[in-house]
Amino acid sequence: MKSVLITPEGIQKNLKNIKPLDAICEYIWNGFDAEATEVKINLHENALGLINMITVEDNGIGINYDELKFKFQPFNDSKKANMLSRTNHSLPHGQKGIGRLTFFAFSQTARWETIYEYEKKHYSYYISMNKDSLNQYDDNGEQRPSEVQMNSGTKVTFTQLESLDKKEIVHKIKEEFFWFLELNKENDYRIFVDDAPIDYSDFIVETQNIDVSDKCKNKYEIRLIQWNTKLGNEYSRIYYIGSDNKERYKETTKLNKRADQFFHSVYIKSNYFDDFHFANDEMEGQRALFPNRSDMEYKTLMETVNDFLVKHRRKYLKEASDNYIAQLVDERIYPEFDTQSIMGVHQKRELDSLVGTLYAAQPKIFTGLSDDNKKITLQLLKLIMDNGNKPELFNILQEIVDLDQEEMKELSDVLQYTSLSNITRTIKLLCDRQKVIQSLKTVVFTKSFNSYEAHVQKLVENHYWMFGEQYNLITSAEPDFELALKGLIFKTVGVQEDINIEHPDKNKEMDIYMLRQDRHGKVTENVVVELKRPSVKLGEEEVSQVKKYMRVILSEPRFNAGNVKWTFYLIGNEYDKSHFIEGELESHAYSGEEHLIHSQDKGLTKIYVLKWSEVFDDYAKRHNFLMERLNLEQKIWLEKYESADAAVDSVLENSAKLPDAVIPKNKERH
Repeated sequence: MKSVLITPEGIQKNLKNIKPLDAICEYIWNGFDAEATEVKINLHENALGLINMITVEDNGIGINYDELKFKFQPFNDSKKANMLSRTNHSLPHGQKGIGRLTFFAFSQTARWETIYEYEKKHYSYYISMNKDSLNQYDDNGEQRPSEVQMNSGTKVTFTQLESLDKKEIVHKIKEEFFWFLELNKENDYRIFVDDAPIDYSDFIVETQNIDVSDKCKNKYEIRLIQWNTKLGNEYSRIYYIGSDNKERYKETTKLNKRADQFFHSVYIKSNYFDDFHFANDEMEGQRALFPNRSDMEYKTLMETVNDFLVKHRRKYLKEASDNYIAQLVDERIYPEFDTQSIMGVHQKRELDSLVGTLYAAQPKIFTGLSDDNKKITLQLLKLIMDNGNKPELFNILQEIVDLDQEEMKELSDVLQYTSLSNITRTIKLLCDRQKVIQSLKTVVFTKSFNSYEAHVQKLVENHYWMFGEQYNLITSAEPDFELALKGLIFKTVGVQEDINIEHPDKNKEMDIYMLRQDRHGKVTENVVVELKRPSVKLGEEEVSQVKKYMRVILSEPRFNAGNVKWTFYLIGNEYDKSHFIEGELESHAYSGEEHLIHSQDKGLTKIYVLKWSEVFDDYAKRHNFLMERLNLEQKIWLEKYESADAAVDSVLENSAKLPDAVIPKNKERH
């Protein structure tokens, strides 16, 4: 037995925080440090299905017996550390001289069986260690290695293990090595666990090729890979690769430590780097003989790559900001708005736009804050946006976030653009909504057009905001109840089901079916709208039709899960002469609700009847203040149309149009 130059104090200081999965990865790194291209991990199980032995085998150069004392006796004084002090490469990875001892974190014993080449011959021997005596090792029973007819490589066997899980081992290896395997994929570097290769493709968000051919003289193969996870202990880096696919140098990109989850690697391959001098401390005379960082070629290359990175990150952050806002809403950190009013909806959209733009420009404005501080920051943003005081907002952000000069300029530009673009967009939306109202008025009030129900329905299903800002359109184009239920289940659960309803009136067809959901996706109100062509007068027959809809719905349990409201609207131009509807309205006047003619289930199910003139009047009451303040041009109200079709077509695709139905109507019977 030979002794390692180590004291108990050294073990306690250097190895106390080693974790089992990290230790296993250390032995994989040791294989690649030994010039291996393949490392195979085998997890041996006993009869109970528990892992009772692990082997890590590589096809590297092995451990020369005559160098053994330099590899196993010194502790915390690795030759690899000395190499790393002079280079900036991914290999050699180990640098503390302790990797060979980390087995104690998950195993009682470790045995190395290694084959190395010396003077064109191969020799084999073993080394073994025990957790209880880390300062001693057995080197082949102190016998010289024996000659063998086998390829070089090393296999380490670990026995008497701590409890380990295969899925956790595989995931840890993926997390540790995915960027390294991508770096060396042209060299066919691979890691196997029980003969299955490690596949890290699910870590890739996207791959982009960067073309610099119009700016650089040399040929380059450049790919940017965006990852969906942190790169372990590795930063986001640029890797410079020679024509032989070997890594020449690596350095961090300029987009690290931005608190934005933009994990990325840039791999640049070119013969330009075969003899490139990266280090800045080399002698000027020597550097001048080889390509180096002072070359205009290199400066142009890096400027182009960095510009591409910045633009790609900005695009990513714009998409990520939407998810971030949704997360804040779900966690009840985001300010609440009255989504039943157009002002509340647009106040939220304005804040969404500002928060999203600020997040894209500088995520650390929000990340890293406690939930309470996020709430305070968001409320300040809302308050200042309501007051329109951009300079005040800019000053606050300067105080709470440490931004450099370039970032402050970007933020200043963002605030100016955000304010102007949102005002313009809001004005256009209000104008387009007013155009829709005017078009609908023309369709329902111009008798000479002889408008059909289809004209009215097409306008309403594209602009269902006139019934409230908070709804999602589930079905349109006269859905029957099976299609409506299919849409409800898909919207709330995300599952497409074949639906069968047992009711004699199941094939009755509604005009519009919408629902309102709270922030957690739960249905709080279902809305059915029955539209009548302008020439049809509303009376008992039309109300009876709506009640049939109600009875079908109330008979189907899946339409009524939980404490859910059902609201039915019957809408037409005028009432018939029977005075049936007037009587129903009068009998429900006690409720204090306008237009109500039927209520049951303790107010959870209600039917309302409205004339189009009343719909337009309600809309005007909600919007007149804004219209007057914006002083919109009167030409919107004076728009003339030649036919009902022309009136409908003029506003179908303007900015006021809302998302299409979740479940479109099938022409064939489903």
